[in-house]
Amino acid sequence: MHTYKPSKTVKEQVEYLESNKRVVFNEISKKEAEEILFKYGYINVITPYKHRFAKKDKGKVVKDETGRHIYERDVDFKEYYDLYVNERKKYPTISANVIYFETRFRSILSYAILNSTDINCDSDLMNFLESIRLRISQSNNYSEKRLEHMNESISKLENNIEKYHDVYCFFDNLSLGESLTLFNGLDYKTQDKIFDSCKSINIHFNVDKTPDFASKVFTLVSVRNCVMHCNSLEVLKRFFNPKYKTLRDRKSTRTFESMINYLSNEKAHTE
Repeated sequence: MHTYKPSKTVKEQVEYLESNKRVVFNEISKKEAEEILFKYGYINVITPYKHRFAKKDKGKVVKDETGRHIYERDVDFKEYYDLYVNERKKYPTISANVIYFETRFRSILSYAILNSTDINCDSDLMNFLESIRLRISQSNNYSEKRLEHMNESISKLENNIEKYHDVYCFFDNLSLGESLTLFNGLDYKTQDKIFDSCKSINIHFNVDKTPDFASKVFTLVSVRNCVMHCNSLEVLKRFFNPKYKTLRDRKSTRTFESMINYLSNEKAHTE
């Protein structure tokens, strides 16, 4: 059975940082640090950035015999807090750019599907979703985990068909992840048509091929979910699987950094 660390009060958290993480409180007092940790949480302010101050050997974090980071210098609490604040300052712009893309992508996708497929009743819509499932299952482009996730997404859509007044409401309520699942299950000709439409209004992430576009949207979905749930982008960039502390490879990290930088630009999407 996996056991959890015991909870600490913010005062105990500050004491722990001072005694175990070599954190000092010069520019921000202990009382102020307690207020910050209470408002934003240790898991957001401290946890994502510990590796930045830990001892490293050839770029890799070094840990002691108990599995804890080793700190070779005092770190002011403000250094942690600045990293947190600078990251979270990006979230409003990222959110605005994601909403801009999501709204237009869903509209283009829906238009392309509804004008190329006869969907006149619930059974037609069910048949369409099953055709999406079939094409996805026949593809060699996805990992087993991603295939499982997309199949679960299709099943959820099928179970919710009766909740909507008509097919237009159905498509209007698609999440970005669900829209991407449908996109990936379309025939290549329709995918290309949708991509060309996205390219015509400059929401194609500066790529020239449909598969590259789909890959970009997969990355965007992860960034979107992270930001909308107020989680840490630092963790998203660094870990492939946070539960097992599996780190991303350098290429994957760069992919996420590139998307985050793109979405952090206030002019990423313009009319």
